[in-house]
Amino acid sequence: MSPVSSPAHPEKASLSLLCLLCLKIGTLSFGGGLSGWFYQEFVQRHRLVDDDDFAASLAIAQMLPGANVVNLIICLGEQLRGPAGSVTCLASFLVGPFFAVLGLYALFDYFADLALLPIFFNGIAFAAIGLLLMNCIRGVRRAMRFPPFAVIAAATAVMVGVLQWPLIPVVLALSPVSIFLAWKRG
Repeated sequence: MSPVSSPAHPEKASLSLLCLLCLKIGTLSFGGGLSGWFYQEFVQRHRLVDDDDFAASLAIAQMLPGANVVNLIICLGEQLRGPAGSVTCLASFLVGPFFAVLGLYALFDYFADLALLPIFFNGIAFAAIGLLLMNCIRGVRRAMRFPPFAVIAAATAVMVGVLQWPLIPVVLALSPVSIFLAWKRG
């Protein structure tokens, strides 16, 4: 997939559209990779925000405490429709999973001895990993547009992923450098 470069159309973002998008994603999603699905719906399909705005919201969401995807939908809702957009996105995203968790818990409890259950979950996990991988590739492409960002991303990946250094000190050390580079880039 290629990044979207044309301007987005935030005027299309009615509260009902935000509600339907977040309800659909929240209800139909399993496992990880949700940011990839939000990218597909908000940037590629409905063109509510552009690629750079989505990446900025995702970066903010990942730096805030709490669940990244919840932070992301709050940021996207605020960006598109202010506080009402944030509340709409958050509520519609969470209502489906709330009832799904209750229902699935009862169902899994009933079928706990079924041998196919672990196979089913492995299949879902690999599909979610694929979505996450797609999002990482897109992020690397975006970072390659300004090579110092690619260096920061690579350094973070090596320090946290390879060297197993704790995430928070690494982010606290590299964030000022990255922010300075973004400021110099303009």
